Amino acid sequence: MNAWERGGVRAPHKPLLVLLALGRLQRREARLLEYASLDEPLARLLRTFGPRRKSYHPEYPFWYLRNDLVWEVPDASSYTLKQGGGSPPRSELLARDARAGFTVEAFRLLDADPTLLREVTQLLLDEHFPESIHDDILAAVGLDLGGWTRRARRDPEFRAAVLQAYSRTCAVCGFDGHLSSGPFGLDAAHVKWKQAGGPDEVSNGIAMCVLHHRAFDRGAFTIEGDLRLSISADLVGSTIHALFLDLHGKSIRPPHAQKDFVRAEYLEWHRQEVFLQPARGS
Repeated sequence: MNAWERGGVRAPHKPLLVLLALGRLQRREARLLEYASLDEPLARLLRTFGPRRKSYHPEYPFWYLRNDLVWEVPDASSYTLKQGGGSPPRSELLARDARAGFTVEAFRLLDADPTLLREVTQLLLDEHFPESIHDDILAAVGLDLGGWTRRARRDPEFRAAVLQAYSRTCAVCGFDGHLSSGPFGLDAAHVKWKQAGGPDEVSNGIAMCVLHHRAFDRGAFTIEGDLRLSISADLVGSTIHALFLDLHGKSIRPPHAQKDFVRAEYLEWHRQEVFLQPARGS
């Protein structure tokens, strides 16, 4: 899938549309889907799992996914394209009751082989999103993998090196749970996602408990260049003060060695591409 990209900017439009369509297929809905039925659900997925933007355009993947040869818009040549652009305006898609969906061949293959559908789903998740938020995405698009999973390979040395650099302690809250077999509930969180080209290097990792790792990957908080925590104004709840709100403006626990500090460029990427701005109190 040729997802648009430029300088590390995230554009998960096509993957999210395909996942949404796979959920509809799994629920035995029609092959061709009305744009009107996809417009708000896809915009909501972009707001939830994509970077914060001034506006969202679910009409773009609906139209441009045709270029990947697994999606079709019947009578595409009859639509009036925007001046200077390669797609019709959203208003025309709605007014003309536009429909689109997987090609007949792709639909038949996916419909006939549940394992193939699961493999395609897992591949899309692995290539575009960190594992910590896969279940959230599956729930949002209504896909059920039935316990089936074939995760992408991880680098065990990355996790071990990051946890060692941070003394096997969550850099955010200080959680350091251990069993006789070793630490539990601790992850090595990538600051710049692997899916966006982030490396498996300690300078791109922070030790976090599973809760703060998941919240970090969902953009509930970020880390400023001086290692202070910024909590998103989007985060609300009656029990989040001690775990999140009280930490706003405080510094994370740094690694022992200067060489292991997170590089500024990775922190900046997270602030721009993942963090749900604005920060609390700004």
